[in-house]
Amino acid sequence: MNLPPRQTCILEYFADAEDHGVQPSRAEVAEALGYAFPSAVSKHVEALVRKGLMETDPKLKRNVRLTEAGWAALDRCPAQLGVPVIGAIAAGVPILATEQHDSYLEDVVPSPGRFALKVRGDSMIEAGILDGDFAVIDSKRNVNNGDIGAVVVDGEATLKRVKFGGDHIVLEPANSQYKPLTVDKKSGTCQVVGPLAFLYRQAH
Repeated sequence: MNLPPRQTCILEYFADAEDHGVQPSRAEVAEALGYAFPSAVSKHVEALVRKGLMETDPKLKRNVRLTEAGWAALDRCPAQLGVPVIGAIAAGVPILATEQHDSYLEDVVPSPGRFALKVRGDSMIEAGILDGDFAVIDSKRNVNNGDIGAVVVDGEATLKRVKFGGDHIVLEPANSQYKPLTVDKKSGTCQVVGPLAFLYRQAH
């Protein structure tokens, strides 16, 4: 969703406050963001409520919180939840939309655009990536030629080494038992999402 810059600032301010367990007043937000009057903040909050990105409780003075759509509009998740684990990715739906979350890695610090994929199988074992690991991906960064990254092929997210050709993308496994997959860039069946930031391996 394309928001006006000032509404984006308001949404981000309340999101940061919520992540820190704080509920600011309109006056505090106005002072922090340089508005002359709290009423200006209220107007932006009301607009964000109409758009379904915020909700308010009329019984409380400090009464603003982000909805799931509000968090998704910022491409982030509440810090107390951790990093979302993504399974299948529906076409046209934001990567961090809540309907795509299988679970959360509660002890991994979230940040905008960060999500995790659970590794299935042994196609990346020669890169030290094992079945059951979680690959934490930063979708705000670009995948450079030769990087290991998350790629969506026909709606399914996978982890491969990405090689860019003139009109195609080669997805290379890190296991000599498997063959690379070459995808035509124009086919629309492949989306390069972001590079591998780090691996998370749960203790057994």
